[in-house]
Amino acid sequence: MSLFKSKSLPKAIVATAVALVVSTSALAHDPKMHAQKDQMNCEKMQKHMQMMQKMDHSKMDMNDPAMKSMMANMGKMKQMYQKHCVTDKSDS
Repeated sequence: MSLFKSKSLPKAIVATAVALVVSTSALAHDPKMHAQKDQMNCEKMQKHMQMMQKMDHSKMDMNDPAMKSMMANMGKMKQMYQKHCVTDKSDS
């Protein structure tokens, strides 16, 4: 039996075409939507900065890969906080 004589072949072609169209279509949206969601919450960041200052680093294993990653993450967080939240007039 040949594939061309099969009744399900046209259905499979249509289903494949629909799947390709749906999967490749981009749903465009306004970039301004990201600006609202991605805004930095300076009050929350300030609490994190205070928590980081209170940590006792002497009890931490700085050779632990997870600790190195966390410390690098905190460094980036601190830079973002200082860039976006700390003004010239404040003490921080």
